[in-house]
Amino acid sequence: MKKSMIWLTALMAALLLFCLPASAQTKAKPDQKFALLMSHMDNEFTIQLSGAVQEKAKELGAKLTLFDARNEIARQIGQVETVVTQGYTGLMIEPVAVDGVGPALAAAKKAGLAVVTIDQKITQQNLVDCYVGANPVQGGEMEMEFIGKALQGKGNVAFLLGPMGSDAQLGRTQGYTNVIKNKYPGIKVVYQQTANWRTDQALKLVENWLQTGTPLAAIVANNDDMALGAVKAVKDAKLEGKILIIGLDATPNGLAAVKEGSMAATLSQSTTEQGLMAMETTVKLANGQKASAAEIYVPHTLITKDNVAKFMK
Repeated sequence: MKKSMIWLTALMAALLLFCLPASAQTKAKPDQKFALLMSHMDNEFTIQLSGAVQEKAKELGAKLTLFDARNEIARQIGQVETVVTQGYTGLMIEPVAVDGVGPALAAAKKAGLAVVTIDQKITQQNLVDCYVGANPVQGGEMEMEFIGKALQGKGNVAFLLGPMGSDAQLGRTQGYTNVIKNKYPGIKVVYQQTANWRTDQALKLVENWLQTGTPLAAIVANNDDMALGAVKAVKDAKLEGKILIIGLDATPNGLAAVKEGSMAATLSQSTTEQGLMAMETTVKLANGQKASAAEIYVPHTLITKDNVAKFMK
């Protein structure tokens, strides 16, 4: 009888632990400190993503420091090295590029830090503990599929690309290429250049493209901020309604542009969920627990005028 009671008590305790919210099981310890290394802090997406990480850190009682690499890989490598030498417990990194930072992250892991890439991977992803984010190829395919259908498989398009060599730029652009090659060979890519995630750079690029007189049916952007630069250039050229524009990130300004009709669509990549999951996973790893998977993916969602109201705060 006594053994049965002990077994029953243990079972109830286990069930209670299983049913508790993840945050209740994964609190940070007072002597732990964590770092979030962002590629840059210049647009709505990175602000929203880092804000979600900070929100979760507060909930878990984790001490968190934010580092901004300003889109400079050398600066980000130095920041990783600083985090290691200053005795941090774990780090999350949104890499500036897929190559370059790997050796520094390997050194961080060797030093005992929990290391998680967030939003963007590195080439040698096996050097770190975990990735949390969306699949950029899938996001690019969804963007291009929307445009391909809207154009009925024909027309000239232009691509606005993120920083060359970044995981999101490579993956999303590969997604565009996949869809055109496999489904819409009648679509011709007449321009593709980087605007480095920036609205002002995208505005200048699109102004230049439009001034050539080459007809454009659509502009496909790796993110919303660049799509918004395209929106302004198209409006200024009095071509609104004649060129479809799509972005990705579902930023507040991007959603507003979809609602008013100046952008045809955007994609959500579950930005807030990425940040929350990355912070919780890093604390779990720091506490000796396992991540739920080596690669934790969040979904993309296509947002058009028909469903944009559901995503606006």
